[in-house]
Amino acid sequence: MAGFFGRIGQNLSRTANKIYKYQEAITFAEAGESEYAMEIMAEPREEQAPTKLLVMGNESAFSTEIIDYALEMAQRMSYEILALNTAPLSCETFKLFSSSRDQVCEEFKSMSEKNAGLFQELAAEKRIPFNHIVMFSKPEEALESITRKHKDIAFVVSETVEDRTESRVEEGERLRRNVYVYSMV
Repeated sequence: MAGFFGRIGQNLSRTANKIYKYQEAITFAEAGESEYAMEIMAEPREEQAPTKLLVMGNESAFSTEIIDYALEMAQRMSYEILALNTAPLSCETFKLFSSSRDQVCEEFKSMSEKNAGLFQELAAEKRIPFNHIVMFSKPEEALESITRKHKDIAFVVSETVEDRTESRVEEGERLRRNVYVYSMV
């Protein structure tokens, strides 16, 4: 039912944009600028509405918190899930040891695919389209590359990298995983 309401919201947004466009064209036509009004109404290829939710895992894994959040959001908004695992090293790092390089890269890829399996099963149960990508670069570089390739990403969901765990424990704060959501629109 939530997917139905997500589609209705997207359709209402597109309709509101078209009404605004018509009103603008009518205003210019009434002002004697019919050529400009025609340009406004000449519809270029309609832009594809963002339909993907990019979920960035923590290296080769996805936490249960991020999986649950992403599934709920994708179902509510009628989005597809694009899951991403990144290794913060280039396979070129092991250039001198070519056999080790191939082995490390293959192990990371198979571990990532195994860990994404549960995520994919849960998405399938909720009938959410799911794709998984493994990249060998820093998360920021991978994000930039993915958004250039996939223009229909609406949001990015990622986890924090806990680099201040010791100081947080000393301050009496409970350990928890945060989930961050970024809009790409």
